[in-house]
Amino acid sequence: MKINELKKQLKSGQIDNVYYVTGQESAFVQEVQQLFKQLMTPEEAEMNFASFDLTDVSLEDMIGEAISAPFFGEQRLVFAEDPYFLTGEKIKHSFEQNVDLLIEYLKNPTPSTILVIYATYEKLDQRKKITKQLKKSATEVDAGKLDSHLLAKELAKQLNSEGFQIENNAMELLVNKTKGSYSLALNQLDKLKLYAMQTKMIDTAAVNELVPQSLDDNVFDLMNQILGRNVYQAEELYHQFLLQKIDPILLTAIFTSQLRSLIQTKILSNKGLSEATIAKQLKIHPYRVKMSLKQSRHLKLDDLSAMFQEIVDLDYQVKSGQGDKELLFDLFIAKFA
Repeated sequence: MKINELKKQLKSGQIDNVYYVTGQESAFVQEVQQLFKQLMTPEEAEMNFASFDLTDVSLEDMIGEAISAPFFGEQRLVFAEDPYFLTGEKIKHSFEQNVDLLIEYLKNPTPSTILVIYATYEKLDQRKKITKQLKKSATEVDAGKLDSHLLAKELAKQLNSEGFQIENNAMELLVNKTKGSYSLALNQLDKLKLYAMQTKMIDTAAVNELVPQSLDDNVFDLMNQILGRNVYQAEELYHQFLLQKIDPILLTAIFTSQLRSLIQTKILSNKGLSEATIAKQLKIHPYRVKMSLKQSRHLKLDDLSAMFQEIVDLDYQVKSGQGDKELLFDLFIAKFA
C-alpha cells in the first residue's frame, strides 16, 4: 500500500499486526515511522515502543520484545531495522540470526503488537523462505520513489501551501538535478524559497544557480562540449574534474553509460517512440531523454557509435595499464572535440 492508504488505515483503527516497509526514499520512510509512533502517547511509547537494529541485535531479543504483553497500554510497537537476511548480502557477525524464529512469529504474530520491519533495500532475495513468508503474512508499505509526474505534483503542492509557485521548466530541472528523489528535492526547497521571497516564483535561473549538479550532470556537460566540438570548454571542464581529484576511470565509466543511453535514445526516437515511452523503456528520467534528443539531433548515429567504441577501448586501455589514464582521456577529448 501507498503511504496515503496507510494513513487512512491507521486512522480508521484497522491496524495489521505486521508491516514491512520497502523503498529507499528517506523522507517517506521517516514519514512512515512517524505515522506509527503517533499511535501512542509519549507516556505509552516510553513503556511499549522499542527499535532494533538487526545487524547488532539478535532476532531472539527482538521477538522476545514482540511477544511481551504491553505495559500500561493496549499495544506494543516494535521496529525492526536493517533485516539484511532478506537480501543476498553477506554480512559478517559474531552471531548467526535464526531466521526460523521470525518465520514462526510471522505465521502467528502477537495480537497486541505492531511489528514494523524496514526492508528498505534496493532488492530483496525473493528465493529465501523468510522473504516469501514475509510477503505472505505482512502488509507492504511502499516508501519508494514517485514517478516524475507525481513527484512534481507533490513538490508543487508543498510550495503552494507556503504561497510559492515554480515554473514548469524549473520544476523539470529540479527533479532532474535531484535524480527524481523527493528527499533530495525537498532539501533544496528552503534556499529556493529564500531566493524567491519577493516574487514568490521560482524560475529556472534559481534552480540552475542554487541546486548543485551531480557528477553525472557535470559529465553530461562535458559530453555536450565534446559533441559540440568545443575543445577549449571541454578541456577546461576536464581539468576541473582533475583538480577535484575525480579519477578518469570513474569519468570513463559514467561517460560510457551516458553515451550508451544517448545512442539508445536516438535509435528509439528514430523508430517513432515518444519521449515518455523512451524514458519508460530505458528507465531514465524524461528530462534526461529530452536533453539527450536535443543533444543528438544533429549527430549521426555512426559518429556516436564510433565514439562509443573509442570510449570502450579507452576503458580497456586504462584498466589494463596501457598508458597514463589522465593523458588517455585527454587524447580522447582532443580526438572528438
